[in-house]
Amino acid sequence: MADDKDSDGSEGLNLTSSWLSPRSLLDRTTKFVLNAAHGKSRSLLPTTENDRSVTETGILDWEDEEEDEEEEEEEEEKAQPTLVVPEHDVLAGRWNAYLIADQDEKLSPLPRGMLRVIPPRKRTATCQSKDYNSMRADVTKNKVVARLKSANEFRRQSFLSLPIKVLGRILEFLPVDAMLVVLGSCRALRRVMHRQGPGCELAGDQAYTTMGMRVWRARIQQMGWRIWWERQRGKEHQQRIAVPRSHQELLKSICGVTDETEILNLLKTEPDLVFKAIYDDLISDYMSFGSADRCVPAVIFGGSRVRGPAQVAQRLDQLLWFARGRFTCAAEYTNQRLVAAADRFEAEYQWQFKRALVVGDCEEMKACARVMENIRDGRMCIRVLVDIHPLFNGVQDPRYAQLVIEGNSVSNAHSFESFLNKLDLLVAEHARVVAAALPGTVLPRSALFCLVEELFAPTKNGLALRALQNLYKYLQAIPIATDTLTNEKHELVVPDEATKDIVFLTTVASVVSLLLQTVDKWAQMEPVALPHELARRSVFAAFGDIIDEYVQLERRVIERAYEGELAQWTSKSRSNTATSHMDQVDGTKHVESVRLINFQKRQQQMDEYKERVLQVLQERLQIRLDTQALGTEDLGAHLEGRRRRSSGASSMPRRTVVGDGLGQAPISIDMCLNMVLTNRDAVDRLAVFAKAPLDMRLSGLAQEAVETIFCVLLRSIGNHVRPAFRQVLNELRELEHAVMVTTQQSNVQQTTATHEAGYSAQHVQAERQLREKFTAVELGFFELIHLSDLAVQMIEIYFKTYLAEFIDEQDFLNMANQERKSLEHAVDDNVAVGMDCVIEIIMRQTGHILDTEQADSDYSPDSNVSLTLMPTMACTRTVQFLSESTVVLQNMTGQRQIRDVFLAEVGIRLFQLLLEHIKKYQITQPGGFQLIADLNLVYDWASQHVDADTLRFFTALKDLANCFILAPRDLRGFLQDQYSRHTFDGVMRSEEVYDVVACRADYRDIRTQVEGHCDFM
Repeated sequence: MADDKDSDGSEGLNLTSSWLSPRSLLDRTTKFVLNAAHGKSRSLLPTTENDRSVTETGILDWEDEEEDEEEEEEEEEKAQPTLVVPEHDVLAGRWNAYLIADQDEKLSPLPRGMLRVIPPRKRTATCQSKDYNSMRADVTKNKVVARLKSANEFRRQSFLSLPIKVLGRILEFLPVDAMLVVLGSCRALRRVMHRQGPGCELAGDQAYTTMGMRVWRARIQQMGWRIWWERQRGKEHQQRIAVPRSHQELLKSICGVTDETEILNLLKTEPDLVFKAIYDDLISDYMSFGSADRCVPAVIFGGSRVRGPAQVAQRLDQLLWFARGRFTCAAEYTNQRLVAAADRFEAEYQWQFKRALVVGDCEEMKACARVMENIRDGRMCIRVLVDIHPLFNGVQDPRYAQLVIEGNSVSNAHSFESFLNKLDLLVAEHARVVAAALPGTVLPRSALFCLVEELFAPTKNGLALRALQNLYKYLQAIPIATDTLTNEKHELVVPDEATKDIVFLTTVASVVSLLLQTVDKWAQMEPVALPHELARRSVFAAFGDIIDEYVQLERRVIERAYEGELAQWTSKSRSNTATSHMDQVDGTKHVESVRLINFQKRQQQMDEYKERVLQVLQERLQIRLDTQALGTEDLGAHLEGRRRRSSGASSMPRRTVVGDGLGQAPISIDMCLNMVLTNRDAVDRLAVFAKAPLDMRLSGLAQEAVETIFCVLLRSIGNHVRPAFRQVLNELRELEHAVMVTTQQSNVQQTTATHEAGYSAQHVQAERQLREKFTAVELGFFELIHLSDLAVQMIEIYFKTYLAEFIDEQDFLNMANQERKSLEHAVDDNVAVGMDCVIEIIMRQTGHILDTEQADSDYSPDSNVSLTLMPTMACTRTVQFLSESTVVLQNMTGQRQIRDVFLAEVGIRLFQLLLEHIKKYQITQPGGFQLIADLNLVYDWASQHVDADTLRFFTALKDLANCFILAPRDLRGFLQDQYSRHTFDGVMRSEEVYDVVACRADYRDIRTQVEGHCDFM
């Protein structure tokens, strides 16, 4: 067996040195990928079994081979003997695929496909036509051939069953000639790529599918062309393209295209033609580098003319970009020779440039630079100017010694500004040098930017970056002491950790602002201006190491400041609550204080306070507001001026005093304003980092930090407003319960004493105090509504003025917008619950007045009593109480919308209360006149307080009261007339109308006259 294996190995595998060469391996790899497209590739290793006829392109003629394989399969199937095993062994699972049983009556033939190789258990079969060993060898050989065929078919089907995108990606990595051969030999790939076949004369999207166009664009991008979508806030995304400068010149010479929009349109419609034009122009020169004797003549002699040094450099640069695509099988070897030739060419002119620089020959330097700028964008001559600078080459130059000393001793924003002034002189001097040594404007600008980039780079030459790191270390090491502001070394000392953090944040933000101002100055410098956007990127990249710590510290400072404000207010409010509780022990004193309140004057004080707060807000935010439009929903349309941001903390004091004209207010607007201004200072600090380009990580972190600290502001103000509403709502619920208890006690007293005897003086005094307390709580509730609305309004102004450029107001998924809506909904919900409690208390007290003051004889008087047609005492006191209860709302609610909604709800509930109250009495005809007088008084009150839709309820009730004074024979016609005029539509149901009519004292006697054949009730 060992000999057999050795002999098989020597015949089947012959790995010679020529076979293992890179060129041979690459060719075989290409053929393997091409054959894999058809599922026929077996191995990269040469075998004797794979010795088949191949075409000139290296692709097997698989169509003829498939026919041959089918014929071989048919012949093998015919040659196979019938395999039979005993039936009972088949059922028991005891059979062997390698054994052939004797044909017997008990034997049953089985299809060959059902046999499987299993460990032999019991030999129950014998061979009929051959001996055992030869039959086993034949079966094994047939099984191997069948497996190879099925494996090849499986590979082919698996390859063609791949997704279209995967097939396209495979084509992108094939050499161009191999890709074209694959497309010409595989129908499945042709259907993926072509619309009308590869031989059509059409081009672009008329010849290729979407996947085909994508493959050609990917081929173009492999040459270093970069296509991306540029996103701008508030604008649609715009597609951009960056083409190497040498390829731009190539496109200009080939097809006359220079504009970026024209190039994008070509790539969108005809990318195959663009690639073909570039490929045809460069492939011959590129392939010449694969030969040792053709590379130099091919580059120098361009067609019928000889290229100059600058044109040779440009051609080499074009080939270097072209080589990135690896479009040939021998791309690796060719690329190595191309890079070596380009390096030798560039090194020669670099040596000439250095020699001219040493002797100070500016003309020679410019001549060399004109050649070098055409290859690799002239980076070599730019690098020479930077490396030879005394600041970087290790030479001790006294002109730059002071700059290095100041950079190593930076400790605050002032010292860093002094360092920047000297750095400004250094950059200006280098600008004059590059202007004299380099030609044109593009190369000097790049050379100046290379110097600035080196100053901020994390290398030993990064002088500016080291200065920033020294500043960080100094700020983090500031000592904390409470006894003095400076120590013996005149270093800065802070009183607490919070002040230390504020100093760090403010100083770093001020330094970033100084750097950006310096970059803006360098961008307008003469004779060479610095590339503005590239320089800003270098500056922002210098802060990439500390931005995570910076935004986390900013959030901690904000949270700590807000927690301190809330804790201080909580402590103050508790002391005020204890004092007010001691003052309210004496009920008479409290009643007198409520009686002395002038609600109109109180509302005037509230308006003046709001105006003063908004004035301070616009002064601190440095904006101008139209005060007449502050109640509108769209505040953004009335912002006449934009704020001017400061680089660090605001120059004005943070503590804001807007006055204490409201006395003990339920919430502190002064504290809310302080929170807004503190948040504004933090946003100002983060705004300098948010100015970074959108594709930088720095900008995204600053954006998220702005949203986060704004959410902290919203949650803090919500934590301040919600407890105030909770306290007021608890007081209202306690009053509601007290009114209910008083009503029950009055009902009990009414059952034990006659109405004429009246209540005790103590009970009357308790009811009066309860109403006075309700007026005071109601006043505090509506003041809280005013102040919470003012707080929300301040946040809205701050958001539209300062944060609109960071947070999209229309993005409902944004965390900041969700917190805004959450705060607004919390205020609205609390206002709605409080309004419901106030209305419920008013209705309970109104019902209590009607129940206790209304006598049965009011609507059913004796026949000997003369009618005065004046409202009853119960109705008069009810209307008086309603007027007193609503005067607080009318005077303390400046928003007409809230006032109308509140009064409409009061009117609807009053209507239901009156309807239930009428149903309690049996009303005679004289009592009907008395009821009409009462309803007229109520209608007069409603006409002055409720809207037209709510007034319909009282109109219908007043009209229905006429049913008590009509004769029985006219009652049916009256009701029919009311229904025909739709008096009760949307006001009362038919059952409610019937219940009111049934309150007539004589309804039992006239019931048949009203209800007989009733078709309208």
